[in-house]
Amino acid sequence: MYRLIIIGICSVLLTGCSFSRNSEGLRYFEQQRYDQAMTSFLAALQRDPNNPEVYYNIAATYHQSARVSAQTGNTAVAVQQYDEAEKYYRLCLTKNPNHTSAYRGLSVLYLEKMNPDAAFQLLINWSNANPAASEPKIELARIYQEFSQICLAQGRKDVARTCLETTVRKLQEVIAVEPANYRALRALGYLREQGGDIPNALGDYRLSLQANPNQQDLAEHIKKLEQNQTVISANTFAP
Repeated sequence: MYRLIIIGICSVLLTGCSFSRNSEGLRYFEQQRYDQAMTSFLAALQRDPNNPEVYYNIAATYHQSARVSAQTGNTAVAVQQYDEAEKYYRLCLTKNPNHTSAYRGLSVLYLEKMNPDAAFQLLINWSNANPAASEPKIELARIYQEFSQICLAQGRKDVARTCLETTVRKLQEVIAVEPANYRALRALGYLREQGGDIPNALGDYRLSLQANPNQQDLAEHIKKLEQNQTVISANTFAP
């Protein structure tokens, strides 16, 4: 039987480009009209077969369609759509080997299909190929954190703890090199908040907001925490 885990905190974000058919596809996607979105994206691809953003949008649309199919019991269709999503994520990466959203989407796809080793290895390879880059480490930390939640729900507490330790280590590696990396600071604050360490979480959040003031949701969350230090936000790990 085909099994699926939906990563609830992952939202599919499409990317724009200059072609009107791509913009049309984005509008259809926002309306959850995935068949029409796919038609528009494929037309955009014919006009610009070397644009990585269009490949990514096609992959993300297949990915979201696969989730819908799996949730409604259309297992065979979901399997085909997941395969197509994987293919187009990889095609996107051939056009842009450092396309962060494609790495994110593909790693989440592997995790949803309960193949965490493939998700980890994908991001480890990306990080090894770009040792000075922060994004691979942040995305790897993000996947480890999400897998820890899955393991915790399954009662695998030791594995969950090990994954969280890896998450923290990867984020600290980023901050050691880039002390003002707002994403890593925000993510570390989230982990501390989840662990009940509200004072240090607030410290990380404030540093993140200082590094990037354009985080209105985080600013509001900080105020809530300052007023009531038991507030937990499920959407704070990665903006």
